[in-house]
Amino acid sequence: MQKKSEMGNHIVFIIGVLCSIWLLYRLVKFIYPYIHRSNLKKYLVTDAYAVITGATDGIGKAIAIALANNGFNIVIHGRNPDKLQAVETEIKASYPECNVICLLHDASKSSQMNLDGIEHLPITVLVNNAGVGPINELAKFSGNQIDEAITLNTAFPSQLTRSLLPHLSKQSLILNVSSYAGLFPPPYLAVYAGTKAYNNAFSISLARELENTEVISLITGSVNTGSNTKPVTFMRPGAATYAKHVLAIVGCGRKSIMPYWPHAIQTFLISLLPEKMIDNAIKKAMQKELSRPS
Repeated sequence: MQKKSEMGNHIVFIIGVLCSIWLLYRLVKFIYPYIHRSNLKKYLVTDAYAVITGATDGIGKAIAIALANNGFNIVIHGRNPDKLQAVETEIKASYPECNVICLLHDASKSSQMNLDGIEHLPITVLVNNAGVGPINELAKFSGNQIDEAITLNTAFPSQLTRSLLPHLSKQSLILNVSSYAGLFPPPYLAVYAGTKAYNNAFSISLARELENTEVISLITGSVNTGSNTKPVTFMRPGAATYAKHVLAIVGCGRKSIMPYWPHAIQTFLISLLPEKMIDNAIKKAMQKELSRPS
């Protein structure tokens, strides 16, 4: 009887050790991408260019400025000529040696953009950031609104990536801006959530397909931008702070990641709650957003 008890204790001890090792492994796996040294300089070859879509405001603009700060020449895309000019002027004022090229194109109307002016450049970085996320009940969207959102959020980055792949440098980086909405779809964002789930799947598939190109899906939480004017907090960083975290995780070895680690912790804690509680909380929050004056 005593031998059986000792054997049982021994088995429990082994299970406890194995569980501890597994939990430690998961913890290290979670922490590593946020403490490793960025691999961004790998893509800074002579006269290297970075292409950033949706770069006239918010996250796209912040990433463009951060890349210029790291020595890249910049190709910025947008659909507003005045905003494009303003961003170009801002970058040139801070980084006079940086070459800045503007691409004017309304990607909600057409998914294919003329690239004749940049195909010859040594492009090593592509950031697919352009996107729109209108909030409303699905039945209240017009057909054109749905078509434009899907074209801008999914067809445009797909076509742009396809067109640029033959012209990217031998070693290159593609960053696709996705959203937590693609993983935990909220109500009143059905189209946006669906397109961001596409962005994430598209990115992961491409990462498995391409051998010399690092492809990362950026799962983005709440960030203070032109379209999200809620105040900056620890859990809602400004666009410049978020951009620094984005570039810091380059080379992390993940195909999909939340670059801002507080977002990752927040998402994990939320996932532990009962689904019904999550549904009710998210619906109330989104209804509050809908009631805000536009």
